[in-house]
Amino acid sequence: MSQTSAEILETAKGFSREERAELALGLLATLGEHDVSEPARLEALRSAVDQGISGLNAGQGVDVTPGGVRDYLRARGRIATERADTKTA
Repeated sequence: MSQTSAEILETAKGFSREERAELALGLLATLGEHDVSEPARLEALRSAVDQGISGLNAGQGVDVTPGGVRDYLRARGRIATERADTKTA
């Protein structure tokens, strides 16, 4: 018989502050993990690379000077952040 999350929480409340912090960090770390197998992840990566190469071959690449890579990536990061903020708003 497995415990419910409420039962687990009640048990964890009896832990020391350090134990609760360690448990919380461990649980938070699992939120970033994906339930996708390595072969599936590799296939998705290969597919994305193939799409990128096809785009480059079709002339859809972006010219970035070696000195401008940092600025380009920062701009892309801002765009991604704005899109994420819009989705969560």
